[in-house]
Amino acid sequence: MSQRDAIAESLRIDAAAFPTRVAELSAVGARAADRIEQASAPEAFEGPEDVPAFETLSAVERDLVWRLWVLADAPFGLALAGPAFQDTPTIYVNRTFRALTGYSLATVRGENLRLLQGPATRPEPVADLAEAIGIWEPVTVELLNYRRDGSAFRNRVSLLPFEGPSGAIANWVGMQEAVGRRC
Repeated sequence: MSQRDAIAESLRIDAAAFPTRVAELSAVGARAADRIEQASAPEAFEGPEDVPAFETLSAVERDLVWRLWVLADAPFGLALAGPAFQDTPTIYVNRTFRALTGYSLATVRGENLRLLQGPATRPEPVADLAEAIGIWEPVTVELLNYRRDGSAFRNRVSLLPFEGPSGAIANWVGMQEAVGRRC
C-alpha cells in the first residue's frame, strides 16, 4: 500500500482504530503520537486555536479536523473543504499544506482552493476535479499550482469525498504533494 493510500485509509477508518493506524504510519512519526496523546479522540479535542468556531462544525467535520491536525506532519498536504453547493470552502489545512503552499490557515479558511491556480494551470485537470466533485467521486490529478509567493509547482492532488449524516457528500479532503522538479 502506498503512503498516499495509507493516509487516505487512515482518514476513513473508525475513530477507535485511528490511533493504532497512525502509529503504523512511519512517515508521520512521533509528532502524530504526541498529538494523539494530547487529544486522544475527537470528542476530547477542542480544536486548533486557528479554527474559529470549531464547536459549530458538524461531528464529521470535527473528526476530520482532528485527524488532519494529528497528521500535521504527514508527507502530504491535507485540506478539509465544505460542500460543493457552498463553493467547497476550506475549513482546515494541515501544517504540511501550509509549508508546501506558503498560505496560512487564516488566509485559506473560507476560500476555495482554486486560489492555488494561476496563468499556466491547464484547464483539463481542473475540469477533472470539477467533474469529480459534481458526481461525488474521488479523483487524482496533476496540475501546475502556485504558492503564495507566486512560484509554481507540480501538484498531485487527490480529492476524497466524505458523507455527512444524511448520506450526501458533505465534505472533501484534498491531499497535495509536490511532484517532479520545482518549476
